Amino acid sequence: MIERSTFLTKDLKFGGYVVLLLASLLYGGTVVAARVISGDIPPVALSLLRGLFGLLVLFPLARRSLRESPTPTRQDLCRFALMGFLGITVAYVTFLWAIQYSSATNASIIAATTPAITITLLAFGWGIIPSKLRVFGIALSFSGLLVVIAQGSITRLLSLSLNPSDLVLLLNVLTVSVFTILGQGVMAKFPPIVTSVYSLLFGTIFLLPYGIWEMFHRNWHFTNTSMVVLLYMGCVVTGIATLLNFEGISRLGSGKAAILGNLAPVFGVLLAYIFLGERLSLYHWGGFTLVFAGIGLCLFPGYSQQT
Repeated sequence: MIERSTFLTKDLKFGGYVVLLLASLLYGGTVVAARVISGDIPPVALSLLRGLFGLLVLFPLARRSLRESPTPTRQDLCRFALMGFLGITVAYVTFLWAIQYSSATNASIIAATTPAITITLLAFGWGIIPSKLRVFGIALSFSGLLVVIAQGSITRLLSLSLNPSDLVLLLNVLTVSVFTILGQGVMAKFPPIVTSVYSLLFGTIFLLPYGIWEMFHRNWHFTNTSMVVLLYMGCVVTGIATLLNFEGISRLGSGKAAILGNLAPVFGVLLAYIFLGERLSLYHWGGFTLVFAGIGLCLFPGYSQQT
């Protein structure tokens, strides 16, 4: 019985790593996609459309789970509403607004702070203290991303300057981190797909008033490319990737999920190489090595606490 239980636990964790890797792969193209479409559709209207397309994907998949899950109490609905407000309403709007004014480099660096911010919140807000090995792994992974983002140039990195939109991106990272941690707690009662549907539903509802106003009072420049990008950001990222991310969180915890999220920029670079023909340089491989080494240290078997 003990051997079977151990096998199931290992299988559950392996599945968690797989779905989080897939989520990071899908998230990898988000920054590029957002910059392509940001000038075509107003940010709140785009966020609303992302939510609606995501719900169109998730609802059919969640019908059985919604019937079989416990009926949410008023407290549960408040938690879902808070998650939706932070992880969908605020996170989507701040990201899509700020990406219009921030450089891709700044946005990537700020997004790379997500694991550190998540682990810090877990430590101070939930009393989950990371090991020294995990802290070192986070720093190593972050340094690898800096190498890639700065194209191997210290001068380029030192010449970076922050602007107000970068502070909005930092707010985005903070809200996503809290959203992730709250999701781990909620999934003690509800399965990942139910958590995804409820949080996305509330977040989309909060976007409705101003999103509809933007649709009728702001200028649009809608093209075939805009439609393709919108379908990707809505159906694939908001729908499928969000579900995969919650599934991974339920299996491995919010801390490990945030750390594996550092693979998203790596996948973004690799996707640009595959589909856009962009060249990979030596600094890319050096940075990737540091990222993978840092993630490996963070996931070291000696660290057994589920965060």
